[in-house]
Amino acid sequence: MTHVKSLGNSLKGKDRLTWRNIAEDAFEGDDNYIQFSPGMRKGEEREFFVLLDEGEKIGRACATVDKEWIEKKGEKIGFIDDFTILPDHKKDGSILIKHCLSVLKDKGLDGVFVRNNGFPALQVEGFEHPPPAYLPYNPPFYVDLFLNDGFQREKEWHNIHLKLSFIKEEDIFVGEKRLKDLKMEVIKLNLRDKRAVKEYSDLVHRTFIGHFGFNPREFIAGYDTFFKRIFTRITTRIMRFQIYVGKYKGKDGKMVIYFSFFPDINVFFKSLREKGKNPFGLIAMLKLMLGGAKKIKRAKVGSIGLDENIRNIGVASDMLGYGLNLVAKEGYDELDTGVMLAENLPVLRIVEKIAERWGIEEVILMKYYTLSYKFSP
Repeated sequence: MTHVKSLGNSLKGKDRLTWRNIAEDAFEGDDNYIQFSPGMRKGEEREFFVLLDEGEKIGRACATVDKEWIEKKGEKIGFIDDFTILPDHKKDGSILIKHCLSVLKDKGLDGVFVRNNGFPALQVEGFEHPPPAYLPYNPPFYVDLFLNDGFQREKEWHNIHLKLSFIKEEDIFVGEKRLKDLKMEVIKLNLRDKRAVKEYSDLVHRTFIGHFGFNPREFIAGYDTFFKRIFTRITTRIMRFQIYVGKYKGKDGKMVIYFSFFPDINVFFKSLREKGKNPFGLIAMLKLMLGGAKKIKRAKVGSIGLDENIRNIGVASDMLGYGLNLVAKEGYDELDTGVMLAENLPVLRIVEKIAERWGIEEVILMKYYTLSYKFSP
């Protein structure tokens, strides 16, 4: 008989291995799959569940209450995280979904989002290509499972993958001229300057809170002790995490633009798997940090945004060529833009026009849907 079993509020020992093995079994033969599950953030409460059929472990899911989301967005929303079901048992996926919904409803929530790799969406297109790090990756049938159980499509997101060939000087000049006209400069964020880091973190927070309910680049949280400050600076340097900020010139110039990118670590982990090596665990992470990150030629945008006071005046389009040149100067020849709202058509069109004008060899689109469930009163 198929039934759901709770593993409790945290994974340890054999339970952690069980959790990972279910995903490995579900994605067996899929060379693009790289297992990733973000750690618990401050303010989260989770309960982990596995789906069993006559003792066989055929699925997993996590019911999450994110108190920070509730507090900062004012929405009593829960999440179904890390949903995974073996393809041969997809008809049983509804049992796991309904169980998680029941658990979250009992906690007094108004609704539920589905999260994959920490992002509130599921992938619906672009499965034939390796997924960028930290973005959703799931079989196509997952979306239908949730829609059939009463979930609704809320938002559509796009990730654009570019293979860069060359960048035209005139597009870089347009960005430089716009900076000059605005009396602004673009510089690398000084991670030694706690005040600058806090200003950057606050700017990112203001632009992300509307979509995510939290600041996914909360660097200031890693700066409250001397040890954490040193550790953050070292790991950021080793992992080639580049953060640029745009600010008005002058001693007290306000920070109004940010742009960050880093090597797509999925490229490295996928290469380990292709060599028959284990892409998980401490050894794999040490290999990544001790030289592996330097060999990656595909970058991923970490975050990009503008202060609300300089939006809708064409700054993003003028600065795109300038920003992509910063990526190219670091030695990358491919780039993933990260998720962008489909309703933000101007940005998507700008990327497409730039790609055409520069003769970019290939543009790949990956699409994602945010799925939500509303509990009846």
